[in-house]
Amino acid sequence: MRLGLTISVGIAAIVAGCESRAGQQPTIDASPSNITAADYIGPEACGDCHPDQLALWSRSLHRKMNQRATDDAVIGDFADRAVGEARFSRDAAGAYVMTLGTTPYRVTRTIGSRGLQEYVGVAADDPTQEEVRLPFGWWPRKHAWVSQPNFDPWLDEATFDPYARPTDPWATRCPWCHSTYPFVQRIARGQIRAVGHGLEQFFTSTKRAVGSERLAVEDQVTTGISCESCHLGGRAHAAGAPIHLVPMGDVVGKPGAPVATTFARERRDPDVVNGTCAQCHSGPSPRLPDGSALRNSSEALDLAGSPCRGIRCVDCHDPHRAEARGDDAHAIAACTKCHPTLARDHGQHPAAVTCLDCHMPRYVLGIDTFVRSHRISTPMQVIADAPNACSLCHLDRTPAWTLAALHQPTSADDSTTMGQRWLASPSPAIRLIAIAAYGRSTIPGARALIAPFLHDPAAYVRAFTGFALDDLARKP
Repeated sequence: MRLGLTISVGIAAIVAGCESRAGQQPTIDASPSNITAADYIGPEACGDCHPDQLALWSRSLHRKMNQRATDDAVIGDFADRAVGEARFSRDAAGAYVMTLGTTPYRVTRTIGSRGLQEYVGVAADDPTQEEVRLPFGWWPRKHAWVSQPNFDPWLDEATFDPYARPTDPWATRCPWCHSTYPFVQRIARGQIRAVGHGLEQFFTSTKRAVGSERLAVEDQVTTGISCESCHLGGRAHAAGAPIHLVPMGDVVGKPGAPVATTFARERRDPDVVNGTCAQCHSGPSPRLPDGSALRNSSEALDLAGSPCRGIRCVDCHDPHRAEARGDDAHAIAACTKCHPTLARDHGQHPAAVTCLDCHMPRYVLGIDTFVRSHRISTPMQVIADAPNACSLCHLDRTPAWTLAALHQPTSADDSTTMGQRWLASPSPAIRLIAIAAYGRSTIPGARALIAPFLHDPAAYVRAFTGFALDDLARKP
């Protein structure tokens, strides 16, 4: 079943504008190229015909995913601040500088803008060196500089030296999902390495037969995520041809590849739309027993593993806007489009509990908070001591109680609550899911239960424990 729900006036306006112009001026070949560097024209050109969408995008998080290090972009405190052997300052010319030990790095780019901002730079003693990802980020929620292991669970604090000379080239990792560049580069990268869960997995091209782990930075269209990251090269469309979400030109489709039809049909197709989003939202992540990702940026893979095959990312999210956190109305509307009889049926739950709380629980580690899993699942899945939707709210109940509430057979007689079991887990991720859930709860004694984890061996567990305690402190 496929959803026809449209939640974005901006998207609808783009469709109307594109189809109207395509119908009036069919002057270009029906299959123009939209993947090479010559096919891309930049967001300002798109804004000539779509000024409202350009204005929305200009204020969006997508635009700010990657920016030049200007005063308008940088949010970190560079007023000669210090953290250990790291210092954050500005030089005589006003450039932002991050000094690691005795080596200053001139900041060239920012990554992110709201939950966290990281930085890219070049060593002042070797300006010919390529840009590298710098090891400290500014965390607005803490209003502080923190080293990567505090927000990046992939890194081990015991072996990571934040003051050592960075060796992680920016072009091998960050810009693949934080900037806009010709789609042919994405195809080429996928040809040399088993990466890519978006539309690129379905196509090959001879235009750039030799791929590289490093983005060809000189071919970047924008340093942030702009129109053509999703809509592909727009030069032919600007000249009057129809626009497509499906790659066209010198491409060869693999089995299962989507076929270009009309933009109106492509944008209604969940495989095409979700494949577009999956170009970036399919990051690697450890997973729970039910297959859910433990960390964010894997939303498209989670959704693809869900039984709700007809839903599109844009049924819940408007890619042109910076959505307010906690706004679940669009997502609930997407659910009830296919399940109208359940729109007001909360079972034994209070009205404040929605379908999302049970079927998309908050156990995915985000940038500065826990976000919903996009692996739409049933709360009936209670697997050993793995997190489940019911126990996220009922932390003070035992596994036997949870199973009984779900009318599931059980022989469990352990009196230990599920929350306590998770807190005792050898997995930092499971401990942290429990800590965050206690932070959202009104359970008596929650603060005493989680405060000891300010001394957890994992840096990111300590950091997010602080957030959970802050959440509890704000409760009446």
